[in-house]
Amino acid sequence: MPADTSSRVESIIISFSNSKPARPKGPQSRPNMPFNQAQSIDLSPQRSRENTMNLPSRVSQLFVAMAVVWAFAAAHAQSYPQRTVTLVVPFAVGSSTDIMTRLVAKGLNERLKTTHFIVDNKAGANGVIGSDYVAKAKPDGYTLLVGTGTTHTQAPWMMKQMPYDPMKDFEPIAGIGGVPLMVVVGKDSPIKSIDDLRKTVGANPGKFAYGTAFGAATVCSENLKRGLNIDLVQIPYKSSPQAITDLMGGRIAMMCTDANTAMGPIRNNQVRALAVTTSKRNAQLPDLPALVEILPNFPEMRSWVGVFAPKGTPNEVVQLLAPAILAVTESAEVLRVLTPNGFERLTASGPALSSFVQSELIKWEKLIEQAGIQRE
Repeated sequence: MPADTSSRVESIIISFSNSKPARPKGPQSRPNMPFNQAQSIDLSPQRSRENTMNLPSRVSQLFVAMAVVWAFAAAHAQSYPQRTVTLVVPFAVGSSTDIMTRLVAKGLNERLKTTHFIVDNKAGANGVIGSDYVAKAKPDGYTLLVGTGTTHTQAPWMMKQMPYDPMKDFEPIAGIGGVPLMVVVGKDSPIKSIDDLRKTVGANPGKFAYGTAFGAATVCSENLKRGLNIDLVQIPYKSSPQAITDLMGGRIAMMCTDANTAMGPIRNNQVRALAVTTSKRNAQLPDLPALVEILPNFPEMRSWVGVFAPKGTPNEVVQLLAPAILAVTESAEVLRVLTPNGFERLTASGPALSSFVQSELIKWEKLIEQAGIQRE
């Protein structure tokens, strides 16, 4: 609970714990003395009876204090949110994370009967700028991060210095979900398959470029380069929509990107998909091969997204938001939009989400090392 509520509850508890039963007036009453000045302790039957008679009063006071504490906590949880709650997306408008976050914000507003949940994009540095902003925000439940595999499990192994610790600086609230990555080229490209990519780029080392806008896309592309033994030049982008625009314009030859970004242009015949990075084929594109069919040792890669709060955020807020977020992600409205892109829910929350992030950190450390990516 917030500091002001905590202090009020603390004062109530102290008040009750310090209160003493009324001392009978008359000859038996005496002023309180420090323990080292007391001469004797009255163990007479009369004093015993007085203490026994005062026991119900003490028990009643304890129950009252506990009731007040729970009342304050419940009142705070029920009143949240009282003002704007900012869901910070550390990537650009139109990115996969942005698409999912806007659906979640809308669902939270409807489910909690409010209009306070809004989305704020703070893109840059592979999501690190927005994530660091939330890590250092006031932990009151009104600034939340929509974190991703890039911000929490890839950037720590790709940057020489991280301004935040993904495991220590955030309270994990609940997962949202993720989609597979896809290898795509422009619709007019002569490259029509992974084998074509190998032959075309292999015959022209260093003359073709790939675009990337987030950590997993870079790891995917670099692992693909190694698996095919080809030389592609990396061009970093601030957002996936920017990169795919350049792909459609022929300024880059290839990119690994998330299905939320790729599926629209694929359906509109603006780009051509060559493969998907999951272990099985995509149900929406059954003729599209999985990369493991061509490169048996290629690792499975999926993006993932979850909601986090600054460390120290009140537990009541976390406990209120977690089930609400999970309910939104299983709603028909959200699934109708995202399922055609291969979306799968991430149902972990609280400690389970923390364990998931920890396991992903270990996984991506190996994949990044395997790709030969150096810290920058």
